[in-house]
Amino acid sequence: MFRRHQLIIYLSLRLLSIVLGTAILLTIIMEALTLLEQMSPILARHLGWIGIAHYMGLRLPLLFSSVLPLSMLIGTIVMLTRLTLNNEVTIFKAAGLSSLGFITKLLPAAILLGVICFIFHDQITPKSELNLAIWWNKTDPTPEKGKGFYFYQNLDIVSVDYIAYGGNTIKGLTIYKRKDLSHLDSILTAETAQYSNKRWLLSNAKILLIAPGVPLEFTNLTKPEEMIWETPLTPRTLIGLSVPALPQSLHIMLKQLSNAAEPFRIPTNTIKTTIWARLFIPFMFIVMLIIAIPVTSIPPRAGLKSWLPVYCLGAGLLFIIFQEVLRALGKAGTLPAPIAVIPSLLIFILAASAIILMIEEKT
Repeated sequence: MFRRHQLIIYLSLRLLSIVLGTAILLTIIMEALTLLEQMSPILARHLGWIGIAHYMGLRLPLLFSSVLPLSMLIGTIVMLTRLTLNNEVTIFKAAGLSSLGFITKLLPAAILLGVICFIFHDQITPKSELNLAIWWNKTDPTPEKGKGFYFYQNLDIVSVDYIAYGGNTIKGLTIYKRKDLSHLDSILTAETAQYSNKRWLLSNAKILLIAPGVPLEFTNLTKPEEMIWETPLTPRTLIGLSVPALPQSLHIMLKQLSNAAEPFRIPTNTIKTTIWARLFIPFMFIVMLIIAIPVTSIPPRAGLKSWLPVYCLGAGLLFIIFQEVLRALGKAGTLPAPIAVIPSLLIFILAASAIILMIEEKT
């Protein structure tokens, strides 16, 4: 069995080593650039080298998962170029291995890299970014300078001036309670909300009831049961809501779409497009593989003078840009989520396949 799959193992190991090596190199570069931007705030909080290392460790999964698709493109082009210049591709083709054969032999490695990227995007990155946001909030010496935000829960709109102590304290809480999407029932305000014993305790709370015959004035809440905010919201969830575009897992996004009680801030169009894009991550790596295959047709005498690797790299970058444009339209609600994700994959698979067939006919 090993001999039967020896070529698949050989090509897959070479591809995996080059792609992961490229990803590590790009991640180091991105870490350095990110650290240059955040070095001053970290040192201003007197966190020292431990704080810098902590920040770099928590930011690592996001950067690695972000550069992995581009690394797949660059790594595949580099590997196939090396094989071509070393005349290994010529030997493979003489043995009857076509371009389609190269794709099938490298497909397991491409799918494996796609699954790794999916796991990072869906499980590792959301947790690390949330932990980074919690740590960043806990170490903030001036949380009152933070930006206010709002989110939805059921029909209610919740506004927050700022949060502190890792999300355990809310300052400037305002809850707009609605009967339906167009009718306001009441407005509840509180100077502070403190999370204790798995519930939120309000202080200096007032309520404005909106009903016929009721004066439009705030009334102080004094009863102990009135000073408790009944909500499933936790400090971790609150931190996640306070950070724009914080990565989320499929489980959380599906809960936000199906359960009205689940707090959410991101528009539903963005959530749906992100879900579809997340599910099709492995297919993106297959597209990168197919785009790079024409490199195997570099003429032996051309060597490094051939422009084919550059053309393949340009095609891959064009695919990334085109894909992001469609996703942006999907998140804005201009395109349905499936249309914002699937067509870019199909277009470039068909276009790259057509180019491969044209090159094979000429050779």
